[in-house]
Amino acid sequence: MTLQQLSFGGVGRVSFCARCQKPLSNPKSVEVGMGPICRGHGGTMKEDDCKRQDFADEDITEDIPLEQALVLQRDGDDDHAITRTNVPHLVVHHSPSGFEWGYGGSGPADLALNVCQWYLNSLGYSGQKTNCFDGACWSLAWVLHQEFKWIFIAKAPHKGITIPMSEIKAWFAEHITGEVISMYAIYAIDEVE
Repeated sequence: MTLQQLSFGGVGRVSFCARCQKPLSNPKSVEVGMGPICRGHGGTMKEDDCKRQDFADEDITEDIPLEQALVLQRDGDDDHAITRTNVPHLVVHHSPSGFEWGYGGSGPADLALNVCQWYLNSLGYSGQKTNCFDGACWSLAWVLHQEFKWIFIAKAPHKGITIPMSEIKAWFAEHITGEVISMYAIYAIDEVE
């Protein structure tokens, strides 16, 4: 993607979003030539894994592995808080600006989607895939992630929480039944709008 760049009287270069033409200031947005809101409105990435480092969360905690518990923590004051989690950023669909929790928006939806994707991967699951904005997830992860978000992610305290993996596994055991898998095999989401 070609960036439109102008020099303003020795001030330096200014880059503009390729979609909306607004100035870009974030180095990651400048690098890809599009701001996070415009990136969130759709793209053409069809690869299995999230490849763009500008979407990946830099602040990952490895104190407790995800195999033991889901860790959500917020460090610092509210104006300058850094969110940390042990969930790998495997796909991006709802929120190019990163993971969040404590409400029902796009950041929590992407966090839930990535937990569902990770969990199915950990089981060695194989099935149909759904294309995301960046990457592709299991269609079963797509079907499950919104309900998972409302049960675990949206209700998480703003400051964070540690949820034992046993609770998460119990939820998945209730929701990934033979009936769901057979219904899912008939109803496949080919592409997300």
